[in-house]
Amino acid sequence: MGAAAGQTHSTTPSGARTPAAPGGAGTPSSAAPSADAPTATPSASAAAPPGGAVDPATGASHPVVDDVYPQYGDPATDVLHYGLDLHWDPAAKMLTGTATLTIRAAQPTDRFVLDLAGTMTSDSVQVDGAAAAAAHAGDRLTVPVGKQLPAGGTASVVIAYHGTPQLVPPPMTRPDIPGVGAQVTASGGVWAQQEPYGAFTWFPCNDQPSDKALYDVTITAPDGWAGVTGGTFQGRTEANGSGVYKWHQPDPVSTYLVAFSVDRFQEETATGPHGLPLTYWYLPADAAAAHQLIAAVPEVITFLEQRYGPYPFPTAGVLFRPDRVGMETQTMITLSTRLPVDDLLHEFAHQWFGDAVTPTTWSGLWLNEGFAMYSQFMWDVAHAAGGAGTLDDFMTTHVLPVDQSLRQQDGPPGHFKPTHFASTNVYYCPALMLNGLHDALGDKAFYQLLNDWAHKNKGTNQDRAAFIAFVKADTGKDFSAYINAWLDSPTTPTIKADGSGGTTV
Repeated sequence: MGAAAGQTHSTTPSGARTPAAPGGAGTPSSAAPSADAPTATPSASAAAPPGGAVDPATGASHPVVDDVYPQYGDPATDVLHYGLDLHWDPAAKMLTGTATLTIRAAQPTDRFVLDLAGTMTSDSVQVDGAAAAAAHAGDRLTVPVGKQLPAGGTASVVIAYHGTPQLVPPPMTRPDIPGVGAQVTASGGVWAQQEPYGAFTWFPCNDQPSDKALYDVTITAPDGWAGVTGGTFQGRTEANGSGVYKWHQPDPVSTYLVAFSVDRFQEETATGPHGLPLTYWYLPADAAAAHQLIAAVPEVITFLEQRYGPYPFPTAGVLFRPDRVGMETQTMITLSTRLPVDDLLHEFAHQWFGDAVTPTTWSGLWLNEGFAMYSQFMWDVAHAAGGAGTLDDFMTTHVLPVDQSLRQQDGPPGHFKPTHFASTNVYYCPALMLNGLHDALGDKAFYQLLNDWAHKNKGTNQDRAAFIAFVKADTGKDFSAYINAWLDSPTTPTIKADGSGGTTV
């Protein structure tokens, strides 16, 4: 997720948002709905078709109770695969869906507890082909399995449901996000932004970051409308005057990272760096603004790959919205056409930090936003028209001065106030910590560390302890006191990466 509107801009040097002329956008083609870089290493399952060709066990996770928002998610429920068959009626503004979930019991249990908005109606539930008397109370759907499942046991749960998606209040103070979840537009479109939760407003799920799963999604909408989510777009077919859009996601995804929108989109495809398939979706009225951002995508990817290694997924794309949004939805970024190129880069950086490697709980949000924000600062310095000096100069002059006030207002980045989710403290403060590591290690070792972190841990959930241990193992140096001080201190730390200099001011 991008930083709050205005907050990033206020610390950016003059001219930093005018990027150098990007490389070509590949070989594009567009249709109405009916650079030098390392060689990418796509996932082994990238070309695998749905329907069982990808082992559902690939979606196995180790769910835990979230330490910030424990009211969502169930630690005994590990969804391995979501099969979503969605139908959108723009005139009625109605979503009708059938969700087929392959679920593993992460603990011995006789029931699975899922999140599904109380505003959505659960029409029927089956477990392994037999009708089940599920209880839908508030935003929780409790599904009895009909027997005691041992840890590791699996069951297939099929839920038919319908309703009009509605936003839920966000646990935030930032004014650019009035709600989280799926929202319906005045013209009959629908789109979702669901961090830290809100996927439950449009499909039944285990809505917490520690449960990653595989996805196969079909979205049916009237002719002239297109249904978009993440993963590999497998094409559009016709059925009774409607278009059926089919998507396959071969890599595990947390619920907050699943893209979703149905609207009158134009589709455009291109070939990016080292043959990476790129797909873009935008409204015709936003074509000019979308193309300005599309033109920068190859340079953005190359910039990140030169630092963090190959783009971690087999496809990439951007779902453009006219609404104010910047969200790192996996392989299909959700982005406002009104945002600048460095916000595009921020969301692409998340594909390495947040998507490939996802925090176990929301207290680890800094593992996402600190890394993406630091990447954005690097881009801004490299592309400053008037010259921004060195990266150290920029961090010292533009970022460090606000660290203290952010900690006082929103809490330390490792313990942010639960009602201040995604405030600027989890962006700027850990970016400063990373800059200290960068200075201590030097370019080569620092970029190798982040490359290794993203690629060796791809597809997993990680936390602070894991990061600290990984840094020590990868670099041979113990930075635990330094990292902990920057994440925990209520005041700006004075400790240096080598442990000298005290802890706080």
